[in-house]
Amino acid sequence: MSDRRRLTRRHALGLTAGLGLGSLASSLPAHSTASAGRLSAYPKGQRPQLLNVLDESSLNSAERTLATTLQGLMARRGAESLYLNIPSLGYQFWLDDLISRYGVRTRPGDLWKTVSRSGVGGYVLFRTGTPSVNVATTLAGVTGAVAVGESLEALAIRHGLRKVLDVRDKDDRWVVDNYWPRLRHDVAIEQKADIPERLRDYVTMARTLAFYDGNSAFRAEVVGALDDDATVIGWGDASQGEDKFIGPNSDAGVKAIPADHARNLSVLSGITEDRLSQRGGGGGRALEPDPDAHYVTFLITDGDNIQWMLGDFPTDQRWFGSPHRGSVDLGWGISPSLIDLAPSVMRWFYDQSVKDRWVVGPSGGGYMYPSRYPAAALTKHTSSLAQSMARADLSAVQIIDFDSFPDTRLWGNYLKHREIDGLIYLEYSRYDSHKGKVVWAEGKPVISARTMLWGGLEGADEASVTAELNSAVRNPRSTAGYSVVLWHAWSKSVDDVMTVVNGLAPHVKVIPPDTLVKMVGKYARP
Repeated sequence: MSDRRRLTRRHALGLTAGLGLGSLASSLPAHSTASAGRLSAYPKGQRPQLLNVLDESSLNSAERTLATTLQGLMARRGAESLYLNIPSLGYQFWLDDLISRYGVRTRPGDLWKTVSRSGVGGYVLFRTGTPSVNVATTLAGVTGAVAVGESLEALAIRHGLRKVLDVRDKDDRWVVDNYWPRLRHDVAIEQKADIPERLRDYVTMARTLAFYDGNSAFRAEVVGALDDDATVIGWGDASQGEDKFIGPNSDAGVKAIPADHARNLSVLSGITEDRLSQRGGGGGRALEPDPDAHYVTFLITDGDNIQWMLGDFPTDQRWFGSPHRGSVDLGWGISPSLIDLAPSVMRWFYDQSVKDRWVVGPSGGGYMYPSRYPAAALTKHTSSLAQSMARADLSAVQIIDFDSFPDTRLWGNYLKHREIDGLIYLEYSRYDSHKGKVVWAEGKPVISARTMLWGGLEGADEASVTAELNSAVRNPRSTAGYSVVLWHAWSKSVDDVMTVVNGLAPHVKVIPPDTLVKMVGKYARP
């Protein structure tokens, strides 16, 4: 990027509020994070009062793009908006909860009638299957116009919309060259052009950049021009490993939130919860230790993934939808960003938790490698993380990094905050490489995973894990008296965890992950 664009990061945004076309274009300042009188860590929609509910499967690809860019624009006002439902996934839960707990009214949606009622007067024309869909989504937020594919242009004109821009031959580079000062620089959306609806409502609501260019030099320029500790919501090109883009993000001081299949964030973010409390698992308190016991916790991987949390995580029997959930203390990861992006969803999970306890997914406010984060960005990150953890009643953080477990100075950046009781460290190449060792920073523990449940990996099957736990040290005054077992979300299930639990000797006691962190910190002093 040119020096001109690098110099127009945060300060330029305040100069362009209200630019663009359409009655909705100026309804949200370009860089505002205010919602209901409170400053949020993320841009938020306004609280919805009435939702026009559309079954996503009833819309074709072009209609989904139109609907979601319209949804984002309407979410700036909050009175009336759209909701794309998928009844078989969690989206039905979130809709029912908005109705019953928050008093949101609904009616069956009609896309074009909603367009007419919205007050939107223009459209940005794009070509399906090309980068222009990201261009149109981005500029919908800037101009207050909806994104319309070529196949819908005649219908759009018939319904009174006028063409504001034709971007069919444009790409992400063109947007950055021409509109960067008008876009937010604390959040960007990484989304493939062949996904017509997911995240596009949030792009338009937040007035931010939607882009996708693999692991290219252009992508590196984009993340390098974002603010310190900015967030890229979505997902990059992981064909050669997710470190190929999470690494450059980290070098630039930027975190990622996996969310490329998330829907309705513009609506869900419109709910405000200043503070939430966990209800399950005995409150995560340190227990009085049994001197002849070995304490173990089972903690799922991939808790940073909010698209999964919103989608099939609550319904699938492999995970939170398991009929066995509630029969044993289980640990789940969650993104603290949900306290702003989807607080009603976070509250629903907490309310549904029986013996479940939640910790922060890797590596804090989003997925990044702390050892590669610039110092100033890491300071900003951990400060913001501590605040969101206090609001979301979270006290322990999972970390993923490369060969940095002994770096206690690095972990002090997290553990100097009173809200953070300890860290659970996962080595990138194999999560249990350090076999349960503990290091200390600021008088608090950094606990490595002792073992894993992971399909196809040696020593990570149910029988091996059960045998290892049954033979482990019985001494809660020693760090060896505790085990963290990471179970792989994509190859193992609650059923597999229960197979291990049912094979444990009586002296092996299963506890929640935050309880284990507190007990190590209290009883197994260095």
